[in-house]
Amino acid sequence: MALNTFQRTRLARVLNYQDARRLAKRTLPRAVFDYVDGGSEDEVTMRRNTQGFRDLRFRPRMGIWVEEPELSTTLFGQRLSVPVLTAPCGGLRLIHPAADIAVACAAASLGTISVASSASGFSLEAIAASSPDRHWFQLYRYLGRAGMESLVNRAKAAGYQAIVVTVDTQVGSKRERNFRNGFSFSMRVNAANALKLSPQLAPRPFWLARYVRDGMPFQLANTAAMTRDGAPLALPEMGRRESNSPTWADIAWVRQNFDGPVLVKGVLTAEDSRRARDLGCDGVVVSNHGGRQLDGAPATIEVLPEIVAAVGDTVAVLLDSGVRRGGDVLKALALGAKAVLVGRPYVWGLALGGQDGVSYMLEMLRAEMTRSMQLMGCSSVHDLDPTWLLRAASSGPQAG
Repeated sequence: MALNTFQRTRLARVLNYQDARRLAKRTLPRAVFDYVDGGSEDEVTMRRNTQGFRDLRFRPRMGIWVEEPELSTTLFGQRLSVPVLTAPCGGLRLIHPAADIAVACAAASLGTISVASSASGFSLEAIAASSPDRHWFQLYRYLGRAGMESLVNRAKAAGYQAIVVTVDTQVGSKRERNFRNGFSFSMRVNAANALKLSPQLAPRPFWLARYVRDGMPFQLANTAAMTRDGAPLALPEMGRRESNSPTWADIAWVRQNFDGPVLVKGVLTAEDSRRARDLGCDGVVVSNHGGRQLDGAPATIEVLPEIVAAVGDTVAVLLDSGVRRGGDVLKALALGAKAVLVGRPYVWGLALGGQDGVSYMLEMLRAEMTRSMQLMGCSSVHDLDPTWLLRAASSGPQAG
């Protein structure tokens, strides 16, 4: 979908992620914006995720000119132009009709990878077809073990290169912004809820018209093949079912039945990272679900060194939660991450301009990485290590 003049002008006003967030807040109904923007309970972990990056300082090397820093890297034999993947995010058709397909295409055009969510607005097959050779699949345990196995087999048939198993959704968290706004997994798209949400929807006629034209989707597209009548399950129905979080026994089954890389997402301790490695997994994603699950969990950048020390080079360690700037990416790489996954910033871009908005935000991250590395005197992301960083109130380099 081509951008209109208003959308182009709006994107041109975005100088950083804060601008994108501010404009997305004006674009989306409050309930939808807070669904993306909010965390669980007191949102302590969500705030700590970003603060953890701010507590780290760079130790630049002066007198060095770096004309074009090397940003590319390789994950499981696949070259990425930047060590940044798009994180799996559910419910993206609430944000923009192009949703997961726009994200996948934007990531592919940048030369990186999109991780498609089990809770995507389009089927995993449709997303894979939109970006050949540039897609991973994030796995939940929908409809029990049989449903999970069905998703894995479908992902394999659709050509997904890797499976990312999310393990931190044992129960739904208490995301209080959602409940205050009348938005929750118990909500249905019907006249009664439309009337209840009308004060939020009326000031956003462009979003509302777009959502109505898209058929007001509030369903899990990937569950259609699992039901007797072929109709996808609605979010309210899924919210009443058993845990969507795979167990270690489930992960062992995935490892035995999927030929490509398997990563465990939601790891926050050395013990769990070693357990994933011992099951034969190829990677872990240090993640607290963007502060949307257990409030009081540590910031991911805080526990990253512990996990890197525990598994070393035996598995790939990735990180998400709290990444907002290109400098954040560099800090995670310096502490041993192979790459990061970014979520909210690209979702804000999606709200502003669909695929072009996602591309805009990803290109912004790349430009920030390039500029920061030039100012640091660092010629390659592969040169980054803990000696490039200081902790707040610290007088010496980070321990290696």
